[in-house]
Amino acid sequence: MLYFRLAPRPMRAAVLLCCLLAGMARAGEKPEAAAGNPAQRTAPASSVVLDPARQRLAGIETRRLEAVEYRPETRSLGRIVDIQPLLDLRSRYRAAQAEAKITDAALQLARKNRDRLASLHSEAIVATRELIHAESQLAADEARAVTARHRVRELQEEGLQLWGAELFKAAVAGDSRLFEDLLQRRRVLILVTLHHDQALPADASRIMVAREGDRQAAQPAELISAAPRTDDIVQGETWFFHTDARKLRTGMRIEAWIPMSAATLSGVIIPRSAQIWHEGRSWVYLQTGEDYFVRRPVDSHRDYGDAWFVDAGIAPGESLVIQGAQLLLSEEQRHAIPDEDD
Repeated sequence: MLYFRLAPRPMRAAVLLCCLLAGMARAGEKPEAAAGNPAQRTAPASSVVLDPARQRLAGIETRRLEAVEYRPETRSLGRIVDIQPLLDLRSRYRAAQAEAKITDAALQLARKNRDRLASLHSEAIVATRELIHAESQLAADEARAVTARHRVRELQEEGLQLWGAELFKAAVAGDSRLFEDLLQRRRVLILVTLHHDQALPADASRIMVAREGDRQAAQPAELISAAPRTDDIVQGETWFFHTDARKLRTGMRIEAWIPMSAATLSGVIIPRSAQIWHEGRSWVYLQTGEDYFVRRPVDSHRDYGDAWFVDAGIAPGESLVIQGAQLLLSEEQRHAIPDEDD
């Protein structure tokens, strides 16, 4: 049999009194005492409380979102075309035209001379030898004129095969404002190559182009015509466009955004710096109060260069965190971890 030795009666009374006082003190503790620091306030899941002073220290930056009109687009590749081969072709074409005019003039003169000598020969005024010589000269001039006209037609066909009707016509017309702008480097010629499964919509007379995939810095490009030849690798449709030269140079690779339909959507632009990845989803933080931030998912979006276009779930006028979103996520996760005492 086991026996327990009890403490003396006075000691037992003292211990019991201490326990009672401790319980009363804990029960009377005010909850407001834990709310003295805003960062310690209890926040719902997917939100963070961070006072303005700590926001400045953490480099938190926000931007009020503005409404943006957007047409669904597909992205393609393009390059700035060197027009020197077109200039060479224009020079050869004009020389051939001049040669054709000269041979036509010589042919008309030879024909008139033959007709005059034939009339005089019928009246026995000139010898047969002179008429034969005139007819021989006429035949030679006819052959030269035919050859010159064929040369002009061959250069036309070369231009159509290499550049298409619209661009070749602009090059040789002599009064084309577009070609003059290309010559003066006010505008540049762009060859856009679509992917093999893409097609240019019938109403797509204008697209947007930019260097380095910067959609927000894109500039408009106007359609000229279809290009006769495709790319050896991509094997898709090719189209000629022209755009303001600005900082574009011959040979540069660019990206093109081609509208897929005439319908427009209204939404906001989410920059890459605002995007975070957590639990297999994309998120952003929105500031809904002076010290209050809410994490919101972005499940549906469209590429907008190095940003996203979003037309659902986030509205114009809301304050988006554009710098420091990852820090807010870390802060949220830190407060979600229970203390050891809990």
